[in-house]
Amino acid sequence: MKKKLITLENVEEFIVGDELNMSKDMILLPKVNDYLKNKGVKIRYVSDSCKSLEERIKLILTKDFNISDERVIGEVLKKVKGGINNGY
Repeated sequence: MKKKLITLENVEEFIVGDELNMSKDMILLPKVNDYLKNKGVKIRYVSDSCKSLEERIKLILTKDFNISDERVIGEVLKKVKGGINNGY
């Protein structure tokens, strides 16, 4: 498994809201750790297999589509869950 090096140049790509989801395939440089503390970003250690569908959707919306409005994210989650429950 290839490791992802988290640097000051790419750290913003991994921050969702006020959290950075850290998996076992990521290496965090000490300077980045200090940067996160100064910004008030919490590091949350997760395994990829433990991420719920909801967490994955939130990551896609924030990272790929730059959607940070919690109301919009909530509406999308509701639609997706409704679609899954209705067999879509």
